[in-house]
Amino acid sequence: MDQLAQASMETRSIAVLPFVNMSNDRENEYFSDGITEEIINALTRIPGLKVIARTSSFAFKGKNEDVRSIGEQLGVASILEGSVRKSQKRIRITAQLIETRGGTHLWSKNYDRELEDIFAVQDEISLLIADQIRENFGHLVISEALVIPPKISSENYQRFLKGRYCVQLFNPEQVKEGISILERVIEESPGFALAYVSIHYGYNILAAAGLMPMQEALSTGKAYLDRAIALDHQLPEAFHSLGWHSLNQDWDFKSSEAYLLKAIKLRPGYAEAHQKLFISLALEGHLSQAFYHIQQALELDPLSPLSNYFMSYYYYLVRDFENTSYYFERTFELDPRFLVGYSIYALALISQGRTEEILQVTNLIPEMEGARVERLIMRALAEAATTVTENDSLTLKLMHAELTGPSRERVRFFLIYVELLRGNPERALTHIQNGIPNREPLLTLLKVDPVLKPLHTFPAFQAALDIIYAHSRSSKALKKSYSSPLLTKEEASEELGNLQAFMQAERPYLEADLSLRSLAANIELHPNKLSWLINDRIGKNFNEYVNTFRLDAFKEKALNPANRHLTLLALAFESGFNSKTVFNEFFKKKEGMPPRAWLKAQTV
Repeated sequence: MDQLAQASMETRSIAVLPFVNMSNDRENEYFSDGITEEIINALTRIPGLKVIARTSSFAFKGKNEDVRSIGEQLGVASILEGSVRKSQKRIRITAQLIETRGGTHLWSKNYDRELEDIFAVQDEISLLIADQIRENFGHLVISEALVIPPKISSENYQRFLKGRYCVQLFNPEQVKEGISILERVIEESPGFALAYVSIHYGYNILAAAGLMPMQEALSTGKAYLDRAIALDHQLPEAFHSLGWHSLNQDWDFKSSEAYLLKAIKLRPGYAEAHQKLFISLALEGHLSQAFYHIQQALELDPLSPLSNYFMSYYYYLVRDFENTSYYFERTFELDPRFLVGYSIYALALISQGRTEEILQVTNLIPEMEGARVERLIMRALAEAATTVTENDSLTLKLMHAELTGPSRERVRFFLIYVELLRGNPERALTHIQNGIPNREPLLTLLKVDPVLKPLHTFPAFQAALDIIYAHSRSSKALKKSYSSPLLTKEEASEELGNLQAFMQAERPYLEADLSLRSLAANIELHPNKLSWLINDRIGKNFNEYVNTFRLDAFKEKALNPANRHLTLLALAFESGFNSKTVFNEFFKKKEGMPPRAWLKAQTV
């Protein structure tokens, strides 16, 4: 792909900022957040459209930051912002699309609807946004519908949004509350698959936090996930969760990759699926393929701690220590409470010979559940990499005491490193063998970790890898694909002639509200095909193509003595422009000077 085409693709990008809750009840925050998330999910179904993921978009919640600055941080050409007001059984949604380079408003609309119409409103907003991006920035293939109304009442759907909102807060008590709410949702709407996926996610959080026995939590959650797949074979979230479950609980790399590729196929802009596919491929050793997916994840979700952490892990594996440190530090800058990253960072510091910095990093861990154990692990790693003997190590004794607690699996995994660094490879191998019967998820890191390289010479270590990677294979990652022409050469030539003839004869561009869809209907051509025709054969986006006709019309009117009583702006509006800013910017871009200077030059 040439640089011009690549630049065009980069402009087809959007961040949906959290819609502001304008309701009197502050507890309706879950509703406005839920509407935002559903619009994001709808837009991610459009191939070729870069949609910033929820984590990064929601980083700007409650912040009054300039859209140009946000666009630069997220790498997007457009931003959608809006508000939601809910009152009894009615909602008012306002939305506006803004071009980030100059802060120009491209489109805005208000919706006053009954709550029963919520899914239709979400679909209408998503389609209109997609149309505006296509008209302003370049060709996209857009489905007739982006939101398929689920079989659930509006009241129960609101309950679902609240339950999912609670689960996503990660606070253990709120996760439990969210699961309880979602269980009520499926009691009333047993066919609503997305609620089952959210419950599964909640149980995963409880397992990770040590608030339930891991195997009990995971098996309970898996039952909900299986039900979700049985209800909906086209649900991206379900395949994403299946991929993550297959990797962590089943050690099934083949299935993990297949499920995650399916999720990406169903939702091309699915940042979380790219994240998980990265780690699945990386742990098998397919680093070049894995790198493509973490690049995609970081582009779609640049402010996600997990995306930055996975990128740091990639550079740790390939021993690029400068980038390793950069992305680890970026991870903790974004979220100091990203607990799972600290001990891996300690391993990276050991690899770089910077062991003395580990305790400094340890002191940065904020007070939270799990922080005590994480600090203990990091101190044990620091001691093991220095001269502290086993007999002098109170830390090591405290580590062993944790093997009977809720964090025993994490502690056991890092004891592998501690014992190896102390020169006790047999003890390290014993910890591996003790973790295998429980299929402890962290053991999937063993094969590729550079610190563990000395263990590769031991037959017992190779035997362990044979068990852990029994369901592994060389896998081809999802590659970028570019769409085939939507019209044959002969069809394109014929339709191009029809388009040009219609534009010259009927002059539809004089109507300020002309859209790609309305023009397509007039010439009886599908909007996707018309979009492709204008972009590929004419080399312009829709608005640039139409505004070129409007500009010619304006010049003709401006040079006509009969129009001298009219202002230049009035002539611009008569020519089809509906914005002074758009008119002036487009004129200057094409002619290299303002309209008044151009007219003066013509009359000299």
